[in-house]
Amino acid sequence: MIAGAPTIESLLEDALALRDGPGRLHLTLSFLVEEARMQALVTDREGRCYWNRALLATLRGDDDPDADDYQDSRRLGHAIEPLFNDIADRQRGLFIQDFLLDTPSDPRRGDDADGENVCDEVELAFPADVRWETEGDRFALALSAPVRLAARCRAFWVAHSNTALTYHLSLELPYAHDHAHYYALSLLQKAVFPSEGTRWLDGGDDGLRVRSRLAGAALPLQAYVAAMFERHAASLLAGVRVALARRGLEMAPPSREGGLWRRLLLSVDGPDHAPPRALGELRCRTVFLLQDPYFFALLRPQLRTGLRELTAIRPARGGDGRNRYDEADLQPGRCPPAHLDYYFVSGFLQNILDFLRQDVSEIQDGTDPIYPPAGIDDQDSHFLVYATQSSVYEVVAGSRSLEVGRGWIGTCPYLFLVHLMTMHNESLVRTYEAMVRGLIEKLERDGLLHADAIDDTRAYSTHVADEAFEAFRRFRLDTFNHVARHRYFNVLRYDTEREFYESIETVRGINQREEYWAKVVGELEQTVDDLRDNEAQKSEKFLERVLFYVAFLGMLQVVFQLIDFGFDGAWAKLRYALAASVATVAVMLALFHSRGLINSRRWRQALRFRRSRRPDDLSRR
Repeated sequence: MIAGAPTIESLLEDALALRDGPGRLHLTLSFLVEEARMQALVTDREGRCYWNRALLATLRGDDDPDADDYQDSRRLGHAIEPLFNDIADRQRGLFIQDFLLDTPSDPRRGDDADGENVCDEVELAFPADVRWETEGDRFALALSAPVRLAARCRAFWVAHSNTALTYHLSLELPYAHDHAHYYALSLLQKAVFPSEGTRWLDGGDDGLRVRSRLAGAALPLQAYVAAMFERHAASLLAGVRVALARRGLEMAPPSREGGLWRRLLLSVDGPDHAPPRALGELRCRTVFLLQDPYFFALLRPQLRTGLRELTAIRPARGGDGRNRYDEADLQPGRCPPAHLDYYFVSGFLQNILDFLRQDVSEIQDGTDPIYPPAGIDDQDSHFLVYATQSSVYEVVAGSRSLEVGRGWIGTCPYLFLVHLMTMHNESLVRTYEAMVRGLIEKLERDGLLHADAIDDTRAYSTHVADEAFEAFRRFRLDTFNHVARHRYFNVLRYDTEREFYESIETVRGINQREEYWAKVVGELEQTVDDLRDNEAQKSEKFLERVLFYVAFLGMLQVVFQLIDFGFDGAWAKLRYALAASVATVAVMLALFHSRGLINSRRWRQALRFRRSRRPDDLSRR
């Protein structure tokens, strides 16, 4: 050990001194609204679409700085976008121009220290009976009382360069470092991404409920998010209607078929009365930011990697067949607080409710961040970043950018920008994959991928290459217009943000998926190009043979003319015509030989083959 370096015991003691302080979770739920769905909504009575970037710029107030903007969007942009520009050279995006649009908020909160963009105050009520299933077995924990956590809600839109929208709903809630709040936070995460048999959270009366001043009732989390989305989407469309009316345009009356939640986010092929889908099944992407000095200290590399053993907590078999944990076993008298905290934070970062059954190595792996990267003991780092396929996690002791941004968007603007970029790129990769599938299906439907289509004996082979080439040409243009020109590349200014941006894209397989399908398309296109070249060569050979036959007929005509001259006794004309014919034949033979139409070696081989065959061999053929 280096002289003067703190021991694990002293580091743990310093961390535990922070445990009595509260933590704060900033949860952001993000949903993508495809541009095609907005285009279907914003039309006039004749079906003409007016959803475009010019309309979005009008909503933000770009047309006239003195004119009204939509829901104070200009102030929201002025507050947050400079923070985006602090860490990203967004002008290098060329075609990429995204910006924020506000949602209705409570005007009474203008002087509140928590910011003026709070749109709702809610209470999250968690059940006392916690149940889950894992590895083929059932578990339960009965808390002494239900857990209730107050939360502030903020919401806003982001308009993207391809006119798609992303809707972001942020919940800010404080929590204590105890087992009851730990299970409440885990259940909140399970309500978004249900697994381990936790779909009951959005089911009957025993699930998670959100009591809202705006909703006026206790709703499951999915129903509450849907209600807020309906409210904010309806407000946005009303703002669009006003903006178009200023231009003398009238939108078509809104459809009464289904709500905006269903029309903009749910599958268009789903049944009208399908059961509610979990938020995670709607391609929801989330940011979990834990503003917690205690957890940040607990996750320091020296402490985390220095773990050697944890107190084992065993359930007992209940009369109902479930393995039931005793709440008393989670109290400080029986379980060291740091041990319970490590159990929870490792499980939370992996969306695991069954976190008490982890061993030390699993906890060390589960708390290994993507930033700072493995093998680098970055003591100067002020945050830890984790990522899964659907969520980004950050743990901080404190953050200036978070304090500036949370009153407007409910989270750290720096982290949110990286989340936004990766979420948008992921949606473009899905679009690209759908386009590739469409291309392959078209080639299959037209028979262009079948070997029989290029059979030399079929007339269809003369058209297959050109049709395939045209399909690829349209595909390339569509790829540029719908994917390439809207994709974020790494425009982040600093190594820190660049590094965990790339790490998140790697975790979600964005680049890998894009490169794989690009390779598939490239190889298929090369095959089509080779086929097209081969077809062109065959066409050229065919044309040359036609010319050969035409020339041969011309030579026959000269011969007939020579014979005619001989019968007429025009011997002088005959000599000149004969000399010209010989010269013409010599030039033509040289030309055909240079084009490969006359191959002396092939003729010699053919003659040699024929001479070597006996008449009886030929008869047996």
